[in-house]
Amino acid sequence: MFKTLTGTTSLLGECPVWCERTERLFWTDIPGCELLALDPFSGEVQRWSLPEPLGSFALTTNADVLLLGLASCLGYCNLSTGRFSKITATPGVPGTRINDGRCDRMGNFVFSTMDAGEQVQTIGRFHRLNAAALETETLDLPAVAIPNSICFSPDGYTMYYADSLQGCIFCCDYPSLENQRVFTTVNGQGAPDGSCIDTQGFLWNAEWGGSRVVRYAPDGRVDRVIESPCVQTTCPVLGGPGYATLYSTSARIGLDKPTDFDGTLIKAEAVLAAGSPEERFTGRLH
Repeated sequence: MFKTLTGTTSLLGECPVWCERTERLFWTDIPGCELLALDPFSGEVQRWSLPEPLGSFALTTNADVLLLGLASCLGYCNLSTGRFSKITATPGVPGTRINDGRCDRMGNFVFSTMDAGEQVQTIGRFHRLNAAALETETLDLPAVAIPNSICFSPDGYTMYYADSLQGCIFCCDYPSLENQRVFTTVNGQGAPDGSCIDTQGFLWNAEWGGSRVVRYAPDGRVDRVIESPCVQTTCPVLGGPGYATLYSTSARIGLDKPTDFDGTLIKAEAVLAAGSPEERFTGRLH
């Protein structure tokens, strides 16, 4: 059901975000130190080179400015001028970098850090860049090795998150962080990577090494499985007109014999439920 989009290959594609104002799909190639944007109508892909790996990012109230979570810091990037304005250094212990991230329903940027070394240790944490004060705080959630799947229920009162090495997606009440619990456990060879939420409150998760994207009901049961031509699917998003197209990034890094599909952006039409506009970071712009 997935179709591969040509000209979109990344080493490690992640964090696809649909911008309804510019009608473009943004994503990052983390080790490639690139931000990419697809115009789905023309097929044109625009690329911005960055000074260091970009783990995740968020739209802002200005359609021409993104909040970037670079390896060492958070800051604003003006896409027209290329100007970068640092907000704050990456929180957490030395040797970590920013990984997954997404804005909550109140416009704060919730993101994760993880070990930047080859031997990944369990020193990653979840953090929040508060929009009002432009200050970071570490959330009272357990330390993780490879943090992923950050997303929020439609009403904003449930936060989902994962440690890919544990093979589980967790959730908790938000913003209190109480009632921390297992949402679902991944069955099969894949590990939970990035996730998104549709308007029905179902969670779509891309499985690293599982060659599929899985839709989970709010109670954690498997609702639908879409097989992928890519071994390492990394993160889904519902975008395009009416938010009715399911896109997913993928990775070719670490594969002994990657195919032409691995590392590409893929899409599937006619999914079960539409998505909704991505929350924007509401912090003041420099």
